[in-house]
Amino acid sequence: FENVNYTYINSKSPAINNFSLEIKPGESIAFVGESGSGKSTLMNLVIGFRRPTEGRILLDDLDMQEHDLRKYRKFLAVVPQNTILFSGSVRENIVYGLEKVPDSRLWEILEIANAAEFVSKMPQGLDTTLGEHGSRLSGGQRQRIAIARALIRNPKIIVLDEATSALDVMSESLIQEAIQRLSKGRTTLIVAHRLSTIRNANRIIVMKNGNLVGSGSHE
Repeated sequence: FENVNYTYINSKSPAINNFSLEIKPGESIAFVGESGSGKSTLMNLVIGFRRPTEGRILLDDLDMQEHDLRKYRKFLAVVPQNTILFSGSVRENIVYGLEKVPDSRLWEILEIANAAEFVSKMPQGLDTTLGEHGSRLSGGQRQRIAIARALIRNPKIIVLDEATSALDVMSESLIQEAIQRLSKGRTTLIVAHRLSTIRNANRIIVMKNGNLVGSGSHE
């Protein structure tokens, strides 16, 4: 991020203000700050849903404006706070948009995402229908399916936007374990309110009113 500003239409003050930050490949960076500090706006800039009003975002030294975003997003996975699941099967919810993923690979991914145990107990396993919006799953199970969905695409960049905020302590610990496996060797950007979620981040960035006001380790 190079002196990045972003102002929403009809807003008097910027949501992101003169934000500069260099992230190395494979680093895990957490963003904390109160609601409205600019964390989610920053993630939307990374994903390419929004473009900086001023300044630049560089990917491997190339301005993001010059990238084909469809190609870029093939290397990007997002695990949001509220996972959108379809009424199809477990398999369809994980591999949609990908061609011919073998079952062995799927089970391997589910194991890493801490989801293999509950999926194996389902009536039809991978072919069990999840119901509208994944209604047959708990919040923690839905998030583990979302992590499996991210993993199967083997991304280089992962955005985790409040991925554990709505979960109980038991579910959160399973998700944290899965996130650690997911982020291994990948550039990971984590937005979180709970400090327990970001204990293993390389750096924690503190934001306030769209500004970077501090950074450091968990300690």
